[in-house]
Amino acid sequence: MPRRVAVSLGLGALVAGLGWQRRALTLDGAIAATGVGASTFGFGGWPASLGLIAFFVSGSALSRRKAVAGELVAARGHQRDAVQVFANGGFAALGVALSAAGCPSGRSMALGALAAAAADTWASEIGVRSPSPPRSILTGDPVRPGVSGGVTPLGWAAAGVGAALIGGVWALASRRRWGTVVAAIVAGLAGSLADSLAGDTVQASYVCVVCGDPSEAGGAHCGVQRLLVRGVPWITNDVVNVIATGVGALAGASLIRDP
Repeated sequence: MPRRVAVSLGLGALVAGLGWQRRALTLDGAIAATGVGASTFGFGGWPASLGLIAFFVSGSALSRRKAVAGELVAARGHQRDAVQVFANGGFAALGVALSAAGCPSGRSMALGALAAAAADTWASEIGVRSPSPPRSILTGDPVRPGVSGGVTPLGWAAAGVGAALIGGVWALASRRRWGTVVAAIVAGLAGSLADSLAGDTVQASYVCVVCGDPSEAGGAHCGVQRLLVRGVPWITNDVVNVIATGVGALAGASLIRDP
């Protein structure tokens, strides 16, 4: 095994192992994170590697917060599984791999995807603490904290900070122009906007017909199956995350070349 491959796998396994030990990842999530991390570390160099670590560390720290009263709790809890890992980090890993294969916009894709993933995570975890109630991005009606498609000014500000963190780490590691930070913020906010729009339109949303309890997951509640009240059954939060990071990747590729 070439030394570079071994080192990349080792670093990916180390970060994933720490995440699993701290209960930020499930076992299958840790295995998936090893692959995503190895690809990013092996092909992306210091900028992408530190950007991925910044996203993972900050996202894991934020997700360990206590739930806010009345918040709609995520169906899968706060441990990321393999699907969630690929949904958040798949486009970044693909971008750096394409860059290594000669694609001139591969690194920009990775930057935009990571910025979007961070923006969405920061917006979700911090936005629920907004003093003003979240409102539907489409109708403006008040919604329950944690409901997909609900936005707040605090959440938007948090999204910008999360994206700026990725851009700042990337710019410092690459010793390039600070336009990288601006591109990351724009790509991150674009991805977060796409996430909110998809969450408010096509993402599946269910309700218990007995007690009225809302949920993003189907299944039984109060002894009966939940009723689908909005969206498409197969479009889960993970699919929406793929949409968000995909939009971020496209925005990054269109804004800046070889960050």
